[in-house]
Amino acid sequence: MKINITKLEQTDCFAKIIADYVQSSDELNIVYLEGNLGAGKTTLVRYILRHMGWTGSVKSPTFSILEEYDINDHNIFHADLYRIDGENDFEMLGLEISENKKATLFIEWPNKISKFNLGNEIFLSLSIDKQERTLEIRTECEEFLRCIDRVNINNPV
Repeated sequence: MKINITKLEQTDCFAKIIADYVQSSDELNIVYLEGNLGAGKTTLVRYILRHMGWTGSVKSPTFSILEEYDINDHNIFHADLYRIDGENDFEMLGLEISENKKATLFIEWPNKISKFNLGNEIFLSLSIDKQERTLEIRTECEEFLRCIDRVNINNPV
């Protein structure tokens, strides 16, 4: 499924859908964020966290590699793997992933590691072509797809 998120209002609307889904989920959710530099990966995560109720700053984890947030008893991890050299570097972060934990992991530059094959895996690929920003969604999570189908991103309220 592809959607247009060129306008910030469209990005914000899609972020709210993800935030609502994540907050209602009692499972582990892993969101892989693909796209070139400047495609809007961190901006999307920033909007999601705001919709979940985070009021503090949301900085890009480009240099820290991993940022952690606790929002209403939901652990959120935001990783930017651009600067790591693969699996070993990622393991050095000490992130313990458990399928039995109510948590969400956002991973920018997921091509640097193997997929986890745990929980609900959602692949979001952002691309920019001229003046248009497109988001492609791939997942086997039917519940997430139903959440997206209920909202008209191109006419946000």
